[in-house]
Amino acid sequence: MLCESKSLGDLMAELKMTLASGDTVLAVEGDDDMRFWSSRKHADCHLVEGEGKANVVSGIRQLDASGHRGALGLIDRDYDTPLGTDLPSANLVATDGHDMECLLCRSAALDRVLAEYGNPVKIARFKRRSSQDVRAALLQRALPFGRLRWLANREGYSLDISVARFADKSGWTVDEQGLFESATDQIGSQLPLSEQIGNPPQADPWHIVHGKDLLDILRLGLQSTLGDLRPNVGVSQLGHSLRLAMHDRDLQATGMWRDMRTWETRNPLHAVLPQPEPHEEEPN
Repeated sequence: MLCESKSLGDLMAELKMTLASGDTVLAVEGDDDMRFWSSRKHADCHLVEGEGKANVVSGIRQLDASGHRGALGLIDRDYDTPLGTDLPSANLVATDGHDMECLLCRSAALDRVLAEYGNPVKIARFKRRSSQDVRAALLQRALPFGRLRWLANREGYSLDISVARFADKSGWTVDEQGLFESATDQIGSQLPLSEQIGNPPQADPWHIVHGKDLLDILRLGLQSTLGDLRPNVGVSQLGHSLRLAMHDRDLQATGMWRDMRTWETRNPLHAVLPQPEPHEEEPN
């Protein structure tokens, strides 16, 4: 039997019931976030899955309007930064980059996953031939897909964008021309999409690329150019490995973590994170 998605009403009932019991709440978007934070939150903090960004944002704003305190929502930043969109509540915190997978790939967790799944000889050869480290190369290959998704979001286009169709496993390359031509054909545009995009204003590439694209491209690279990954190892397993490889010190270096600590200072009766370790800097 298929499970129905959680409605906003269901989420509000869960949030209010948890807050009524005196617990602090960390509301997150999805199941992967629940798994990531289950061992990283404060023991007295209750995790609630919102089943989507819109639910989390709406739920927190409704709690704000009704005067409830003690709930923090954690969401993907998506295109909020390039669009100049501020978070609509002081009780919301967003990921550093576009989404959680971007945050993980930007961190030392990626290096640990490469050590686990990669071939050091192949990685060294790639670095020597490309004069580029794997993280920079991964970002470069994901950026054309991210730029198209940015344009589709901005203009309301409906695009079917498949990494597997335009990324080559054997050479770990992306057919950027074919990608943009396919997207142009999909919307029937007279002007090539590559000319429509331009550069999002003051855009950090990590705010443009999508985490799922990064994982798809990383998987292809590890199958040949960077390693000998078996075809049955999917992106979900790579995502799981990245979450496990994110050490506390890496997490504490993120803006997301610092924003969560800042929220705690404004809400001294509520803790979402474990007590600070001796090496962890307290927010100003």
